[in-house]
This record gives sequence, C-alpha cells and structure tokens, in this order.
Amino acid sequence: MFRHFLIALQFLTILRLRSDLKETEADLAASVGYYPLVGLVLGLILTGLFFILSSLFPPAIVGLLLVSAQAVLTGGLHLDGLADTADGLFSHRQRERKLAIMKDSAVGVFGVLALFFALALKLFLLSHLNSPKAWAVLILFPVWGRWAVSLTACLSEYARAEGGLGRPFIDLAGPKELYLAGGATMGLSLLFLGLAGLIVALVTALAAGLGVLFWRQQIGGVTGDVLGATAETSEILGLLVWAGFFEF
Repeated sequence: MFRHFLIALQFLTILRLRSDLKETEADLAASVGYYPLVGLVLGLILTGLFFILSSLFPPAIVGLLLVSAQAVLTGGLHLDGLADTADGLFSHRQRERKLAIMKDSAVGVFGVLALFFALALKLFLLSHLNSPKAWAVLILFPVWGRWAVSLTACLSEYARAEGGLGRPFIDLAGPKELYLAGGATMGLSLLFLGLAGLIVALVTALAAGLGVLFWRQQIGGVTGDVLGATAETSEILGLLVWAGFFEF
C-alpha cells in the first residue's frame, strides 16, 4: 500500500522519496486509489505555507504565492494537461483532430486563456478564504481535485487507440481504486469540514461523472491531458462551492 502511495506521490508531484522505485502498469493503476492522499500531502504543505505567509503579506500576495507553490510542487503537470485539453476541445474539430491537437506540445490561444482564467480564479479564491475553517479548505481542495481524477480514470476508457502515458491509469484502474479514493476523500472531508466538506466532495464527484460522459461523446474517452484538466477544474469547483455556499 505504501509503495503504491509513493508511486502516486512521485508521479503527481516533484517530491522524490525513493530514487529506485520501479513500477509496472498494474502498479500505476493501483496508485490511482491513492491520489486523494497525494492531495492531502499537497494540502498540508500549502496550509503550512499559508500560516507562514499570512504573517508577512496581505491576502492577495499570499494567494499568488500559494498558487505558485502548488504549480511548482506538481511540476506544472495538471496545468499542462489543462492547456492541451482546452486547445483540443475549443478547436471544434473532429475527434481525431482534437486528439492530435491535444498531443501537440505547442500551446495555442485557448490553452493560454484556460491557464489565465484557471490561475486567476484560483488566486482570487485562495486569497479570499476568510472563515475560521480556511486552513481546512486549504488542506482539502487538492484532495477534491485528485479525487475527481481518480473517479474519472476509474470510470473511463482511454481515448487513443495507439496508447499513451495515461493508458495504464485509465484502462487498468477499476472499482477497487475508486472505492479506496472515494473512501479517503469522504473521510477526510468529514473529518476536516463535516457535512459541508462532504457536500463539496460529492459535488466534485458529480461534476467528474458528468465529465466522463462529456469526454466520451467528444473524443471517445479520456487522456492523460484530460485527467490533468480534471484536477485543475475540480479544485476550482470545490473552492467555488465552498466560497458560494459556506464561506460567508
């Protein structure tokens, strides 16, 4: 179990606890169940930074530094997926052409716009966490984002016939990983935020489930880029739900 958690941690972040860690495709699939726990690690780091930075800077600068820290900690992995996904989706081309655009490493105008609005929204939302439970939201919003990734991977098919980096995570992950990720997310959400946290976790799950259907219609499944986009958009959704219904 700890080995699969380490695989997830080292794949989704720049944190390297073991340089000799080897993994099979089955290991990569099993690691999907531990994605929310990787989110917990990120959330704890961000919360620690929040308490340090809040004593030195105003909220807007704290928000910017937290967004920057998260991008560094994840190696920009999810942001890259968001940009590629936006370029493919908003090209309004046929399925194969969308997949080709998403595979292209060049970032187009829609990718740039997606990055701008996603980062701006996250910055604004993080800098306006004012309730006594702000620390708990900081811990949980990366958990919610990676829970949505686990759910999407477990319920989807890989969109490219030729395979790719994301194929083992998508085609081989199944109910065991889904239940593990879901149980961890619901438990952590209840622990830190009670019923409100559980509601936010369920909303992100519902949105991710609808996303599975949407991407199946658009490109016949999902790719690694779509998983990255799902992480970013689900983090923002979780923060929006909290801000809109529970923050004030």
